[in-house]
Amino acid sequence: MERLACKYSVIQFLPYPETGEFANVGVLLVCEKTGLLDFRLETKRTSRYTSFFQNLDVGLYRFATKNLGEEMKRVRNLVAHGEQHNLLAAFDGLTHPRETILRFGTPRVVLTENPAAELDALFEHYVRHGFAKDANYEAELERKVKQCLQGLKLAAPFRNKKVGNDLYAVQFPLVQTLGNKATKAIKPFFLGQQTPNAIYDHADRWIAKLKRLEDMDLMPERVLFAVKGPQQTQVSDADDYRKRDFAFHEVRNELSSFAEIALDKDGNGIQAIRDFAVQ
Repeated sequence: MERLACKYSVIQFLPYPETGEFANVGVLLVCEKTGLLDFRLETKRTSRYTSFFQNLDVGLYRFATKNLGEEMKRVRNLVAHGEQHNLLAAFDGLTHPRETILRFGTPRVVLTENPAAELDALFEHYVRHGFAKDANYEAELERKVKQCLQGLKLAAPFRNKKVGNDLYAVQFPLVQTLGNKATKAIKPFFLGQQTPNAIYDHADRWIAKLKRLEDMDLMPERVLFAVKGPQQTQVSDADDYRKRDFAFHEVRNELSSFAEIALDKDGNGIQAIRDFAVQ
């Protein structure tokens, strides 16, 4: 698919200009090629802002985001109905420097195959800190995998270790070494991100690492990815879940060309992890 150039700006909340402190609260994105001008703005999870900014009246935040949201909707509607033909001018008009408590960060450019999905991914990253949640989920998966390995009679223990050489090496949380050779490696891997784009991005980073290890003949004899995929939390999430599940299955198939897969679903992956460790 063609990769499209998009411009985006992160919306910042700065209630106390005297301190210069701000928090990211939204993202505005434009794609001239597809005619998309859209935004995401945090209007639900306000507690993190009242916790960060002492003595902040949550009503001030809601009032400011409501007004900015209405302004961005107005411009978005003008674009959608063909009344504003110059998308970049509309984007620049919204992001012009303003002396208010909601400001736009320096515009940046991103290349993407799906601008709408990219907007969701940027919002998840910059506003909801999806990267931190993913790290927590993977830490929990790692704890579960280590529990699986407890009590097993292994030729050598699994330890956190780099796999590779002086030119290129990859850190694995669980590596079994016999002699000087890494024989097995286990990577707990969370692929339940909130958008398909985020799932692809997270998987692609590790697929590239595994490919380089393989190309340089540095791979352990066996590698296992203990994987947890997306979950459907409610009925209304069905369409979004279907897209995330499609992305998950696609990247899981790509990973399986480099590593064995133990799927963490209803406890079914536990025995696969144990079998991998002892065989």
